[in-house]
Amino acid sequence: MLLASKWDTAFDVARFLYVGFFSDLPAWVRYTVLGLGGSTVVYGFASWLRNRSSAGRGDGETVPEPETPVR
Repeated sequence: MLLASKWDTAFDVARFLYVGFFSDLPAWVRYTVLGLGGSTVVYGFASWLRNRSSAGRGDGETVPEPETPVR
């Protein structure tokens, strides 16, 4: 089987997981998995924001200061 693009493969996999997830699992399992996945995404986003805001403006400097003045 030859697919037209990589997006077709991603779409087919997503559709397969969506149908398998929402049609076969009981509601309590579905909501538990969705809650865990959602909390993981929120935790990752909050950690990214915390790390981004904790870095000072001068912390991103990677060029060392010269030890001797250059004329």
